[in-house]
Amino acid sequence: MKTIEITSLQNDLVKYALKLQEAKFRKKEKLILVDGAQTLEGFIQDKIQFKYLFLKKDNPLFERAIVENVVFVNDEILKKISTTKTPTDAVGIIEEPKEDLNSFLKLNKIALIDGIKDPGNLGTIIRSAAAFSIDGIILFNDCVDLYNSKTIRATAQNIFKLPIIRIKDIEFIEQFKKTHKLISTVVDSDMDFSKCNFSNKFIIAFGSEADGISDEIRKISDEKITIKMDNNVESLNLGVCASIVFASIRKK
Repeated sequence: MKTIEITSLQNDLVKYALKLQEAKFRKKEKLILVDGAQTLEGFIQDKIQFKYLFLKKDNPLFERAIVENVVFVNDEILKKISTTKTPTDAVGIIEEPKEDLNSFLKLNKIALIDGIKDPGNLGTIIRSAAAFSIDGIILFNDCVDLYNSKTIRATAQNIFKLPIIRIKDIEFIEQFKKTHKLISTVVDSDMDFSKCNFSNKFIIAFGSEADGISDEIRKISDEKITIKMDNNVESLNLGVCASIVFASIRKK
């Protein structure tokens, strides 16, 4: 573990950390900026390795972390590089997990998220998927940035507890059709999701609240299911909808 001390906002490493808040640059560097004591504490408990950990000298957090470089900074720098409005105790930089497509094909219970735009909803879905033993998540089409700071916080430190891959190629999804049943959640099906058989390998697909399941996924779906509701409620929040389905699958 290497230690560095920085006191200037003009330091190159401070500028680098600040630039990681930009999605395009973050994706190019394949690094993730994470902040907040609670978030970092969760990652430390899960033994996630930090490339850099920025914090003040009196913060003992680094003593329990797996970290390559500890960077001692002041409050001014922490405020500058943090994504939160309230003061934060620490900011970390983590390498983005590698996506292993071949291993993903071997998973049994998969959730596919089609074109989701809201980071809070995506974070909730990831959290619920981890809670109810979904094996992995596919982000299909133009989804919100997986490592958006709002998404990470909404996962409540669960973002690394299951594999997540990002796919725009429908041919990759079609490969699963040889071994998995593709089930799409829609608003206009006569089949109630509670009657669906989840005993074999499957992909359960959810569309965005605005647009629903894309035509690409609809066309190749084996089944289309709907969560039936009472009292003339037209729809549910996407994160709530996914959580209900995941919990039901776990009971079966």
